[in-house]
Amino acid sequence: MTSLWSEKYRPLHLTQVHGHDNLRKLLETAAKNKCRGLPPLILYGPPGTGKTSIAHALALDTYPQTSPILSSLYLNASDERSIEVVRERIFDFVRTRWPGIERKFVIFDEVETMTDQAQLSLRALLDADDEVVPKPLYIFLCNTLCRVHPSIRSRAVAFFCGHLSPTIIRNSVQSVLKTETRKATKDNVPTDLTLQILRGDLRQIYCKIQTGENINEWETWLQRLKNRKAAGTSMIWEDGLSRTPVAVLCRNVLLWLELNGHLEKPEIVKPFIDAVFRVRDLTAEQASSVLAPAWDNSVAKHLKD
Repeated sequence: MTSLWSEKYRPLHLTQVHGHDNLRKLLETAAKNKCRGLPPLILYGPPGTGKTSIAHALALDTYPQTSPILSSLYLNASDERSIEVVRERIFDFVRTRWPGIERKFVIFDEVETMTDQAQLSLRALLDADDEVVPKPLYIFLCNTLCRVHPSIRSRAVAFFCGHLSPTIIRNSVQSVLKTETRKATKDNVPTDLTLQILRGDLRQIYCKIQTGENINEWETWLQRLKNRKAAGTSMIWEDGLSRTPVAVLCRNVLLWLELNGHLEKPEIVKPFIDAVFRVRDLTAEQASSVLAPAWDNSVAKHLKD
């Protein structure tokens, strides 16, 4: 069975993590000291930016000679049935002692999807003090920090894991393509626009390239939109709207306009942006009949070949 590239090329050690330099250096030092005294952590940020990889790498680097199964417990809030089940799993894991392991890790993913009541129950775990069993290092992972209950945020140190730079992402993609003996082409190395559209989600980028998708398909569509002036763009809008929801397509077009500096010229783009706000609740066919003339009569007239 073919492995997902996002798993196959997941960094195992902190030294293999790209970006997040300050956080990586801090955790490398903590790992050398067996994470003694390190408070609970919250790693937050967009999907596909390395939060889970960093948590697992910290556990492995802290106890490199020990199987991660013995030193770390990974829980996904969306998979767990109840907070009681979660607490029992954590208690059972923490109470089991293994030679050489001073402090275990409990990695809690998608914590913001839990109800406030369930998150409040986690507070008791953070405050629990056992003279015999060392308190584990809790690492909470989430996309949105404000959705984590204040009682957890106040007991943890939060680090933002932002988008990786375009250079880091493209270098990572080209390295994987080389390892997989695939040729780097204009269809599988993401452009700046593609990185904006996919929000720098490296996991999603790997998935699309592995399955043979043209990762820059919207670049091609937008080039058609730019070049088709005299005959109008109605058919191009219909094609785009047949493949993606209205809101997503409009977002992609606005991102492209921003990258090319056109949003700085309100007199050019205002009629089109007004049209975008009018089509949010329309069908694809209705949206096309609004967007095409708005584009043709405003932005299209000012685009250079």
